[in-house]
Amino acid sequence: MKKVLKNIVIVLLLFGSIFAFGGFLSFLHSKGDIEKVPSIFGLKPLTILSNSMHPAFNAGDIVLINVNMEPSVHEIITFKHPDGMLITHRIIEKEKRGGKIFFKTKGDNNNVADEIAVPRSSVVGVEQFVIPKAGYIAKFVSGPLGFFLLIVMPLLLVVIYEIFKWMGLVGNEKERLEG
Repeated sequence: MKKVLKNIVIVLLLFGSIFAFGGFLSFLHSKGDIEKVPSIFGLKPLTILSNSMHPAFNAGDIVLINVNMEPSVHEIITFKHPDGMLITHRIIEKEKRGGKIFFKTKGDNNNVADEIAVPRSSVVGVEQFVIPKAGYIAKFVSGPLGFFLLIVMPLLLVVIYEIFKWMGLVGNEKERLEG
């Protein structure tokens, strides 16, 4: 009975690892395209690349944005710039032009406001949480060395251990006598 339970746990761990690996690959696949970034409970993670919003957050931090929230003045939003870049700045003014809503934005660490008015349709989401320095970890994990050390090596070690155990080369004497 104990051996059956142990095998069930191992199978569940392997399926869990495969599921986590799939999620990791989908995260890597979404790089550069905000529409492909997975959303969990309406929150999307984005890595900050500059210090334009210091002291609110810094380059290397991860910001979780709420894609379902309506932005208002003084909140921090992420929007798609006309050149395709994502910008995360604070709303300093809201105005209506021709029946459409536009936002004037500015980085907290910048001396002047952004040149363009941001249409509501370009807003991706409103900042909800900041995870300091987590962007550096995400960058390491998504790189080849991090992927190998944190994903491939542990899976390889589990598989090798299970093969050796199945062959009877590892495990305690009691398990070998029961099997």
